[in-house]
Amino acid sequence: MPSNESVTLKLKPGAANGQGWTTTTASNGQQYSYKYTGGHNDNGSMKTKVGDGTATLNLTVDADNRYGLSNVTFQNDTYNQLTWSASPDMQSGTITDVNTQVETANYTTIAYDAQNGNATIPCDPMIGNDPRGPCAQIHHQQAGY
Repeated sequence: MPSNESVTLKLKPGAANGQGWTTTTASNGQQYSYKYTGGHNDNGSMKTKVGDGTATLNLTVDADNRYGLSNVTFQNDTYNQLTWSASPDMQSGTITDVNTQVETANYTTIAYDAQNGNATIPCDPMIGNDPRGPCAQIHHQQAGY
């Protein structure tokens, strides 16, 4: 069964580590904090099993239009499993995972602050495609086994 997750990205200016908040530095050098809710383990991630079909992660920014989603980039997407499609208003979008190869990839949401010169703010959780069957655990999720 494919995974279809709904995730909300919360943002605020300043440092606020703890209770799920992570502090990051924006392109203007100022600190912001972000927190993902929803998704696998309620932290913005998605976990699927290879062969369960295409999975989606619907991402929305939670704010009063101060923040928007500038882009989503992918790291460790070795098999090009992931794509990003933004909504026209840049308040939401969808990550699509074709889910045909084992990999653990990360996505970084590049948000922006419309009230602070459109400073960009990097925010990054994880996506994992687990292998099927019991041998996956024996081979520590390596593809081809």
